[in-house]
Amino acid sequence: MGRPTCWHCQRPVVGCICDLVPRIVQRTRLVIIQHPRERKHPFGTVRLARLGLDNVEVRVADHAGHRRLSCPGAPIEDGALLYPTPEAVDIAALTPAPRTLVVVDGTWSTAHKLVRDTPWIAALPAVSIAPPRPGNYRIRRARDPSRQLSTIEAIAYALQTLEGRSFAPLLEAFDAMVDRQLALQDHCSAT
Repeated sequence: MGRPTCWHCQRPVVGCICDLVPRIVQRTRLVIIQHPRERKHPFGTVRLARLGLDNVEVRVADHAGHRRLSCPGAPIEDGALLYPTPEAVDIAALTPAPRTLVVVDGTWSTAHKLVRDTPWIAALPAVSIAPPRPGNYRIRRARDPSRQLSTIEAIAYALQTLEGRSFAPLLEAFDAMVDRQLALQDHCSAT
């Protein structure tokens, strides 16, 4: 029999993060396109976005054909894609700000495939962010933490820029989740 799971954050009760996540109402609509492998990943940060942000839609891509991915739902016409293409514009330079921010959730490789394989995503104007700190996703490896962030970190920094206010409580919840998970791993390896 498996460990009991929290119904809200979908993590084992011993690692539940619900008490860490503040509820923040943002005006920018978020559409998160999630690679199917990330959907049930135990350390996925999209759960933090669902728990902590008000205006979030998560679409899980699926395999439409051999090796190709497809994203369900209607294309986004009033948005921008948070993805560092060579043509991406710094999000701080956008005027006016997009009403919808599309974010791809996956490893660098799977995120690239989602953008490549979904024409309406690839057609969105791409925006990038300049993170104020290196990524803190110490549970999973990043080749370059100065540029590679978790999905929730990228979302929080993008929203801070777009909305001109702090989303620090969301980042604090993320940091606490990482610390809690690492403490659990240390405890399990010590016993």
